[in-house]
Amino acid sequence: MSCRWTVAAALAGLAACAPSGGGVTALDGATLLDGSGGKPIAGSVILIEAGHITAVGRAGEVDVPSGAVHVDVAGKTIIPGLIDAHAMVERWAAQRYLAWGVTTVRDFGGAGDSAVALKNELGLVTILGPRMFTSGPPIDGDPPFDPRATRVTSGAAARKAVDHLAVVGVDYVAVSSGITPALLRPLMEEAATLRLPVAAHPGQVDALSMARAGAISLEQLAGVVGVAAPDPTPFVRAYERPLAGWTAEETAWGLLDSASVARAARTLAAARVVLVPTLAVHEVLARASDPALLARPTMQDVPAGEARVRDVSVLLRSTGWGPGDFAAFRRARVRQNQFVREFKEAGGAVAAGSGAAGPLLVPGAALHDELEQLVLAGFTPLEAIGAATRSAAQLLHADSLGHIAPGAVADLVALNSNPVDDIAATRDIAWVMTRGRIVYPDSLRSAWRH
Repeated sequence: MSCRWTVAAALAGLAACAPSGGGVTALDGATLLDGSGGKPIAGSVILIEAGHITAVGRAGEVDVPSGAVHVDVAGKTIIPGLIDAHAMVERWAAQRYLAWGVTTVRDFGGAGDSAVALKNELGLVTILGPRMFTSGPPIDGDPPFDPRATRVTSGAAARKAVDHLAVVGVDYVAVSSGITPALLRPLMEEAATLRLPVAAHPGQVDALSMARAGAISLEQLAGVVGVAAPDPTPFVRAYERPLAGWTAEETAWGLLDSASVARAARTLAAARVVLVPTLAVHEVLARASDPALLARPTMQDVPAGEARVRDVSVLLRSTGWGPGDFAAFRRARVRQNQFVREFKEAGGAVAAGSGAAGPLLVPGAALHDELEQLVLAGFTPLEAIGAATRSAAQLLHADSLGHIAPGAVADLVALNSNPVDDIAATRDIAWVMTRGRIVYPDSLRSAWRH
């Protein structure tokens, strides 16, 4: 005889139901968005055993073994665990990601030299948090965009930097804006030899050249203006000083015409490179001078001492940006959104990334900001969720992530309402399942706030 439980009693009930279905949990009655992009499945049944999904279907279509623990999730909507495809991971943020339904993070240089150690701890569940893929420190030219990057000034040094990353056990290589054409070729050759994918934040190499050189992803829309503009040279040269390049490119978006942006989107989509646009980052840049951003409720999830997220004055001092810059950044947002929409419509793959923990970007919550920005750019809510699930998993070459199907890992998010009509519903989280274990956002927050 099977046992039926509320979610709150499900974990305790696992020990109480022993017969032939012992160890199997059946989630009954939720509307399912399985990550494939297909229509929602009402009244679904999901079987979970040993941290993996074993069966999925409608009620009556799934053979539920006797002794399974039934968890009533009627009225909920279940989606795959979210994947943040561009995170600057910090150790303190681990549980914050889970509280927001982010069960996997792709670290782009955030954790620096300690990234692989943190990845291993998360993988062994020594600390509670998302599973983590990491590049380790990015490889950059001199001067670097990020002071934590590995600086290289010769082809031999670029090869050696890739070799070192391979030895320590990274999942991919991140290259940043100071990489020149002369440095890129040996770097890409070494990465190919070691079978390490390369993700790019272009600068002194434009986005199209980076894609054609073999980069699997373009991060944060960097290098795209050089593809859309009549002449990329001014932007390439500006990146000889990273901050100048960043400012020039962010400003120039607002000066591009619609036809040029559409052409660049089609060209880059044809290059079969994945776009990780981090629109949430660009939105924050456009509004960084607005004190209301610090007053958002999500900022409560950031420890008081985390100046990287909280202290906007650091960003303003380091950049020297003023009212004119922010006005230009706001004008840029229309063309940035157009580019991402046109890229998607041209068949390009888009993966959702947040850029957190960066200035005013809250780990976990910022991925929901990104989903909302994708919808504002022209994605449907299902397409936006797909960018943070299946598309992101494909970028990671992780077949068991990003969808709800037999054989996939049991990373799920139960929502209190359906996001098909309103993407904001992804924020209303009842519980999160990571590796088959249910965790509750309120319990996590209670633990780290005391």
